[in-house]
Amino acid sequence: MRKEKTWASLAKWRSELYPVYDGSGSVAVMIERAASYNFGIRTYGVHINGYVKTEATGEIRMWVGRRSQHKPTWPGYLDQIAAGGIGNGMGVWESMVKECGEEAGIPAELARRARYAGTIQYFTRSGLGLQPETQYVLDLELPSDFVPVPTDGEVESFLLLSVEETLEQLKRGDFKPNCAACAVDFLIRRGFITPENEPDYLAIIDNLHCALPYPPPQAI
Repeated sequence: MRKEKTWASLAKWRSELYPVYDGSGSVAVMIERAASYNFGIRTYGVHINGYVKTEATGEIRMWVGRRSQHKPTWPGYLDQIAAGGIGNGMGVWESMVKECGEEAGIPAELARRARYAGTIQYFTRSGLGLQPETQYVLDLELPSDFVPVPTDGEVESFLLLSVEETLEQLKRGDFKPNCAACAVDFLIRRGFITPENEPDYLAIIDNLHCALPYPPPQAI
């Protein structure tokens, strides 16, 4: 199918296998990541919100990465400090530490300070198909003097944004859509997006936590 260019998505071949789970939570089959759109496979990823808190004022600023212009998907858009799909039998925590090191040069001992913050779940609709996705979300407070460094070529630069700047970039559509969802989830949990300043508050929360009618794994 790839050779014959059956689907446009296969041009974005990753040479990375994603597991497909059966009703018991066991792996039924593995499938190439690029083909998951076409088969409607529920995929899993990990997104890390890297942030800095000013000691004197408590002000929060977020580290965001600008995706490389050479990325096969969403080149040049804003992203979390580190994020990635979970495949090849890796666990959530293991994937988090790996992505932090590979994408932002965050040492493992620092990455392990991250804290789980739940999940977001949604359907991604695009010209490639309709894909259900679950993202494990972690928050990582970083030292004020730490500066992330692009290390694997997937991110071209990092920006340290105030909450106001982050909201402005979100409104402008500068974030990759699922990264925008993760950033919005962070801002809701931290009390920056509220029922008082956002009329669609409940609708946003509902859409960040869609029920996905696909078997989940027993554990990742």
